[in-house]
Amino acid sequence: MFSKKCKAHLEEQKETGMQHMFHAINTAIKLQLLVPLLLIHAVVPGLFTDRGTTVIKDILKDRQHGDD
Repeated sequence: MFSKKCKAHLEEQKETGMQHMFHAINTAIKLQLLVPLLLIHAVVPGLFTDRGTTVIKDILKDRQHGDD
């Protein structure tokens, strides 16, 4: 069902296909919800001054904890 490349990626991530799909969809939703805030911040820099950075750092931190 999965190609060798897909299987290798899942093994590298230490996730099942379902776990990987959940994490990928969750990350995509977080990033999509962030887009409007970033657009507002682009026009009014005083708003949402650190939200983008915080969300992205949290996503990366969550992925690093998955490696443990």
